[in-house]
Amino acid sequence: MKLRANPAFSYMWHHLVDCNPRFRLFLLNLLIRDREMDIRLFGSRLRVNSRKEVGYVNAYKIARGSAVFRDESGVLATLALLLEPMDTFVDVGANVGLFSSVMVRVKHAFPHIKFYAFEPNPDTVKRLRETLKDGNVEILDYALSNQNGEREFCEASGSGSFGVKHASYPFQIHSRTRPVKTRTLDSLDISGGSIVLKIDVECHEREVIEGAAGLLASGRVKAVYVDGYSDKSLPGLLQRMDFRLFDGRTLEPGIPKYSLLALHRKRLEQWAQAPGESRK
Repeated sequence: MKLRANPAFSYMWHHLVDCNPRFRLFLLNLLIRDREMDIRLFGSRLRVNSRKEVGYVNAYKIARGSAVFRDESGVLATLALLLEPMDTFVDVGANVGLFSSVMVRVKHAFPHIKFYAFEPNPDTVKRLRETLKDGNVEILDYALSNQNGEREFCEASGSGSFGVKHASYPFQIHSRTRPVKTRTLDSLDISGGSIVLKIDVECHEREVIEGAAGLLASGRVKAVYVDGYSDKSLPGLLQRMDFRLFDGRTLEPGIPKYSLLALHRKRLEQWAQAPGESRK
């Protein structure tokens, strides 16, 4: 409801309705049909009652209409569950820093975690630096690919679709291009022996993976999250690298169509050890 966004109306609503439970219950009974229903929030299914859990139902309706709340909130929850005290988080295609800014909060509890954020758009990276200015994140303003050099990038209507020129990607403005410096992950000195790698690069996912083949073969990468992929051979490539595949939003095993999370087999075996056994 747009009126609820008005501070004066919200104040009045709180005091007249929220603080008056009998009147609130009367309105709920009058306006909302009483039924059990399943909703999804943060990638999890909840069984709710449309009246008794109306706040969750309203949140679900908002999330359903927003890709950020519908899709990325569940992934953020999943990746946060994977972080451990000595990890390194590598954010490839960081944009303005949603993933990095959420994950970096764990440094308050685990001060030795390291963070890298890659964003090649010269306009967007300015906002990324402002987002992460207090986060102790190493920000790198070039693109990752399968070779060191340059690639032709396309602008788009929004910063989230800026990426390597791709003929079948409908969100790019193919007449607006610029050269962008590229590096491979294997050519960089990424520190840490337990790495969580997040990739959101608009149809260039396989090339980033190919450019990290040595790092992935080293066993240092415990998790790879790919936020959408255009190359249908990518799941098989990760499986051949000894990763097991899950849905990044729900952690359900299998090959998801969009939100792909790959966990290294050896890490899964370590996590499956009985309580009290040592982790290496």
